[in-house]
Amino acid sequence: MTAPLAIPPGPERCVWVFVIDLPDREAEAFARGPLADALGVAAVDATHTELVDADTFTEYGLSRYLAEGQGIAEDSLAPDRATLDALRGPLLLVFRAALGQGSLSPRAPLHLIGRYDEVPAPARIGLAPYDPEADLAPMQPRKGPSDAAMSGRVATVVLILLAIFVALFVWGAG
Repeated sequence: MTAPLAIPPGPERCVWVFVIDLPDREAEAFARGPLADALGVAAVDATHTELVDADTFTEYGLSRYLAEGQGIAEDSLAPDRATLDALRGPLLLVFRAALGQGSLSPRAPLHLIGRYDEVPAPARIGLAPYDPEADLAPMQPRKGPSDAAMSGRVATVVLILLAIFVALFVWGAG
């Protein structure tokens, strides 16, 4: 059993990497089963966990997958890069969104490798807060032209036709 690990509050994204000390088939069943007890939490949202086979990352590197594929900060991965890239067998990635508040107390067959944080988002200095509802505001239907505008258009067409008629009349008379 590992000492309790604090779950950071807020929306910041991070991932805990665990080795599952079980054969591959048992590890799959374990990862699909209830993980809350093994992680020592009340509930786990399984849609924010990922079972991976570290053997598939031998050439690419698990640390590179976490950095490029999951947006984890290089600085966060740097101290454990060699360890992460040397891992073999089934691994469980548990993202912050899978957990509630409090702390993790992982138990066997999980063995903690480390917690790694996402690349921090740049500060929004001087910008108004984003309002997604404003982007979804209904479009106002376009109104048709008013009666006065239509009368003006008709009068313009009549004057143009009259000018053409007069020009043809003068040309034909000359």
